[in-house]
Amino acid sequence: MTTDLVTIHDYECRQEVLEERYATAASAVEAMPANRRIFVGGASYDGQPILVSEFGGIAFKKSEWEGWGYSGAENEEDFLIRLKAVVDPMFSSPVVQGYCYTQLTDVEQEINGLLTYDRKPKAPLETIRKIMTGQ
Repeated sequence: MTTDLVTIHDYECRQEVLEERYATAASAVEAMPANRRIFVGGASYDGQPILVSEFGGIAFKKSEWEGWGYSGAENEEDFLIRLKAVVDPMFSSPVVQGYCYTQLTDVEQEINGLLTYDRKPKAPLETIRKIMTGQ
């Protein structure tokens, strides 16, 4: 089995763990986020681009919706600190070629969005934009 991309789902919330994990291609593909292997069935890394195709999952309840996430924020300030802690390692990594934050908006059962279910920002949009663009 071969693949043209390495896509990783990683909901680790500790910045130092993410920085170490994505410091090299070897450490990225040998990691086991959520105790799951990156490659199975005899597949292996052969220089393919590495994408963190799901990460984030910071639960922050800012509306009446109930739900869950992989880690939780107490308030807006905590949410922004946690967001920066998971996004910054994607930009500082020499091997991550792209990422997809989970998720843009809250959904019925999850409150991990940058926006609420009814599309209201959980923090100032300019602050979210700066974090999401590595500024």
